[in-house]
Amino acid sequence: MSLFSSKGYTFPEAIVVLLIFSVLAAVPFIHFSSAYESSREDHFVQQLQADLVYSQHYAYTHHTSTRLDWKEDESYYALIGNDRSEPLIQRTIPEGFFAPTASKLQFHKLSYTEKGNIKKAGTISLHGPSRSYRFIFQIGRGRLRVETSS
Repeated sequence: MSLFSSKGYTFPEAIVVLLIFSVLAAVPFIHFSSAYESSREDHFVQQLQADLVYSQHYAYTHHTSTRLDWKEDESYYALIGNDRSEPLIQRTIPEGFFAPTASKLQFHKLSYTEKGNIKKAGTISLHGPSRSYRFIFQIGRGRLRVETSS
């Protein structure tokens, strides 16, 4: 009698092995998809912060006022300089982000003067799919600060 059988595996045994491998291969993708969503959300907030700093610097260097045109219903925001007919920057707001309108300072009223000062200091809340963010604008030429909360 030989040590190895020439029959091989049965069909149900092969299906069970393939099922186990497919489940084990799918587990990392579940983790990566949530990490991807989280990083996409963080990237949008960082990009918005960088765009607001750019708007402040543009206002200071070009001696013109700038404003943020936040169109939540149309899912985009644009930075507009008063010396230009077209927006400086226009970006899409990802699905799931919304800015409540109950606070004193709101995104659609955000603007910088010719000297790079914010016209109205305060805090704006922005709610994302998994976290909330607070954009804190200081008086004068201070930069904005972003705080994250769950």
